[in-house]
Amino acid sequence: MSESEPGYAEAMAELGEILEELEGDDLDVDVLADRVRRASELIASCRTRIARAQSDVESIVTDLADFTEGDEEDEPEAAIEDGSAG
Repeated sequence: MSESEPGYAEAMAELGEILEELEGDDLDVDVLADRVRRASELIASCRTRIARAQSDVESIVTDLADFTEGDEEDEPEAAIEDGSAG
């Protein structure tokens, strides 16, 4: 992320402002293309952030599942070693 690229919340706020401008009657036609271009950039940035967050969450969940499965596999061995297995 570059320093000039806003965070997700800031991008969504700016998109809201652009939408209000586009819905208004007083938008200068000369500014229209620039605002639509900026909205497109913000949407792409937000989509990238969402995809990255989704990937990170999936990776964390997978790591937790692997960790939990590893603990479950170790339990019977530990029970056998300390004589508590049935």
